[in-house]
Amino acid sequence: MTKKLTLLLLAAIFMMPVLLMAQKPKTVRATGSAISHDLTPEQTRNKAIEDAKRNALAAAGVAETVSFTDFSYKFEDNTRFQEIFQAISSIETGGEIIVDEILNERKFFNEFGNMVVEVEIEATVYRHREKSDPGFVFIVEGIDEVYKNADLLKFQVTPAKPGYLKIFNITDEESYLLYPWRDRAHPQYSDVQDKLFAAGETVILPLHAAFSDGYFLEIETPDKQQEFNILMFVFTKKDFPFIGEGSFNNIMKWIYAIPPDERATQQVGFIIKKGSGE
Repeated sequence: MTKKLTLLLLAAIFMMPVLLMAQKPKTVRATGSAISHDLTPEQTRNKAIEDAKRNALAAAGVAETVSFTDFSYKFEDNTRFQEIFQAISSIETGGEIIVDEILNERKFFNEFGNMVVEVEIEATVYRHREKSDPGFVFIVEGIDEVYKNADLLKFQVTPAKPGYLKIFNITDEESYLLYPWRDRAHPQYSDVQDKLFAAGETVILPLHAAFSDGYFLEIETPDKQQEFNILMFVFTKKDFPFIGEGSFNNIMKWIYAIPPDERATQQVGFIIKKGSGE
């Protein structure tokens, strides 16, 4: 997904030095396995990774029940996209985990003809003392599930309390900070970097006057007929700058380093499709 006149989506974003983030990550290794007689190899592999993530959390001293984010219902025909979001998980109180690398992977059939997948992962675990703030929430409206190539995207955000917003766009090929946008080559197209959103006030995005018609949705790869997108909204009580390259893991590490009581997140997915003649 690109903006009109926007140039390098994955350019490094340099901001003031970071940060007073309290969460201390821990790197752990863990194994997991899954057995199936009716799932695809990829689905069985994902189950094995989930098992390894639970074991990694336990090894890091996190005992709470894990709830894994699952986008397969919407993006079931895009294996790469499922792999990206297999890296996300969260729990209600104790910690969060990012899979940094799958170190080993083995697939075979047991004596009963069932598929068995075993994996070993290296993961970063963030342990939290704080619980999320149930009153620190926001609403996102106006995003459809499917758009045509070259459509314009506008949506609304309404926070219950004042705070600062970051929006990341994640596709099956790239990830970047969409809002606040910073264009160093053409600073006149940059968003205000530290806007405070008022409690109860509905804000229509894009905010910048140059893009008031909407974010321009475009599939840039010539032979690609559709593109899967996730907009990840991160709303924080303080202005936590995002620095560095917008890789998926960097984004998740930035989110998880913010205490749960200082942030609220939402993910909204949509697909861009080309017409038959494109």
